Amino acid sequence: MLDFRELAPDGEDLEQLVRELALALGYRAKWSGRGADGGRDLLLEEPGDAVLGAKTRNWVISCKHMAHAKDGAGRSVNGEDVGSIGGIVDAVAQHDADAFLLVCSTQPSSALVSRLESIERTKGVHTHVWDGVELERMLATPRGWAVAQRFFPVSAEASGWRVFATSEPNRFIGITRGFYLRVSNRHGSAVGFPLNWIDERLDRVASIDLPVGHEIRPRGVFYDDKHGGFVWYLDYLYGARGWQSEEIEPPMDTDRLLGRLGNGTVTYDDGQFDHFEVTFRKVDRGHDAYDADHYRYYEDVPSYV
Repeated sequence: MLDFRELAPDGEDLEQLVRELALALGYRAKWSGRGADGGRDLLLEEPGDAVLGAKTRNWVISCKHMAHAKDGAGRSVNGEDVGSIGGIVDAVAQHDADAFLLVCSTQPSSALVSRLESIERTKGVHTHVWDGVELERMLATPRGWAVAQRFFPVSAEASGWRVFATSEPNRFIGITRGFYLRVSNRHGSAVGFPLNWIDERLDRVASIDLPVGHEIRPRGVFYDDKHGGFVWYLDYLYGARGWQSEEIEPPMDTDRLLGRLGNGTVTYDDGQFDHFEVTFRKVDRGHDAYDADHYRYYEDVPSYV
């Protein structure tokens, strides 16, 4: 069970969590300025169904973090937290949106739910709520759990690895340390090796000292359960967070990095051979649509992984 008190009381962690989750689930999300309630709003673009013409719907998101209230016991989000009916409708109109999404780390009060239903019924503005239970349900998915591990380092990490089956019997999705990792075997229809073998390699990756704004993210690992060995697919991401930040090039080239990773050798006590393939990617971390695990970063991973 995730503990929303791990998110900072000022609510900015919750906003960032919702943005990252929306991106992971395939929506487009960007920040607005300050909304009608005085806080910063997120704008979410919901892709329409292609069968119905792929017409998008735009949502204004208002995030309310009350998990720290009442000495950590939490409280419901009420109408005073969100604002009047007119304020909600005006916020939607201000952003030229179609709908209003309330996201809260606890739950909305019954009176607030009635208010949102009234807005939908009388003002023609779609409304919806993601409460703490719904957030946790979405975060427990293959795409969502990698986000959960980044924002809930205690309660999510306490669950350890999560491995999800796919439609292929020898392919899996593994989530650990906030990484979304495609895992496959050459033959076996179960994860045919102890997961701590992967942890040891990830420890090696984490031990490499990198400049601020640089990171190495694993994308996939193929296990040759016939001969005993791993083939790893990694991305080296680098780039400034904003236009004012100084941009630093990677401090090592591919050959040097592969040497640090132990490429082409048997390095660990498990006796497995390791081969690494690394792609260097320059990214714009300050962009609204930036997602460190965007699907396009997995396009270079072979289809059998």
